[in-house]
Amino acid sequence: MLPRFEMLKKPRLQSFVLVCFIAAIVLLMILDYFNLESFAIFNERGFYFDYTWKGRLFLLFFLWLFVLEYSLNLEKEPKNDLESKPRSHLKTIATLVCAFTPIIYILSVNFLGFDQVVIKVGEIFRGEYWKANFGDWQHILTAAWPLSVEYLMFTVSFTATVLLAYGKGGLKKFGISIGLIAGITAIYFTDTIFPYGVLKPLQLLALPTAACAAALLDLLGYAFTMSYAPGSEAMPIIRTRALDGQSVSIGIAWPCAGVHSLFLYTLIILLLFKKSNMSSFRKLLYFIVGAIGTYLVNVLRIIVYFFIRVNSGLNAAITFHDVYGELLFVIWALLYILLIVCIQKFRLAEKTLQGIKALTHFSRKEKQQPPMPQQ
Repeated sequence: MLPRFEMLKKPRLQSFVLVCFIAAIVLLMILDYFNLESFAIFNERGFYFDYTWKGRLFLLFFLWLFVLEYSLNLEKEPKNDLESKPRSHLKTIATLVCAFTPIIYILSVNFLGFDQVVIKVGEIFRGEYWKANFGDWQHILTAAWPLSVEYLMFTVSFTATVLLAYGKGGLKKFGISIGLIAGITAIYFTDTIFPYGVLKPLQLLALPTAACAAALLDLLGYAFTMSYAPGSEAMPIIRTRALDGQSVSIGIAWPCAGVHSLFLYTLIILLLFKKSNMSSFRKLLYFIVGAIGTYLVNVLRIIVYFFIRVNSGLNAAITFHDVYGELLFVIWALLYILLIVCIQKFRLAEKTLQGIKALTHFSRKEKQQPPMPQQ
């Protein structure tokens, strides 16, 4: 007889994995909401789950996608699905440890002094560079760095847990949720290690977006100047005057220009295409249209930030930048994916083509009919 936990159905272990990650994020929300975290800045800046940029709101999107993909995968599996091979003690324990890792990390950081270890690693890894080049290096070290490490912990533990619980097929089953959390982690880490647009290859991509936004501002009748001076922290800068007459300078780094939005869009849409059986032509067409839409949303975000900065002040603009700006991309991406799903599921493209053909055929038939004789 095998030990009892080796005879568990796969859905039980996989459900336990889901519960562990839900519990970890709920625990983090409680600590965040009641300002019980060891990193002081997380308590000072309010509820971090409100922030889309350098915040925790994407953890909720990740969890939502995880639950959604879990539910869809559960429907496809037989209800009484026992593993074909007995699961080894070591693999089961490793799965449980990986699933528990987020909870262990959160408790260790906030109650067992592990936060000092995180800070020390940041100082060793990048501290001297931050101190030498950035006046707000303490904010980078005590806020951006711990948050990036937190996202990295969720990414590594979730990917490892999926591999252990589902095997290699789990990467396909949970490709979108893994892609989202891994993509956000890569973006946050990149911006933390190379802050304020110092990473030239990505910063150069911000120029066309800023120029497009400036051209639209010109069409709207706003008086401004745009400049780009080479240097270690060079970025496009739009200067204008607020309603009170004060000079306003708006620097556009690559995250503000939506370079990471294009990256996330590419990642998510490719994973979606991988799970679909549509033709290559349609995939290419959907990708191009979606990329153009994402680019225009990024331009819109810069323009909206400009309007708010000029008319409502710096605090309102910061709130839009940190809380609502990313939601424009999220809403667009969700609506676009929903549109693709509806077109494919209800065969809207085929029905539209059939309607056009029928209308064309009817029009030709009308033209071919001889005119009625006049009496």
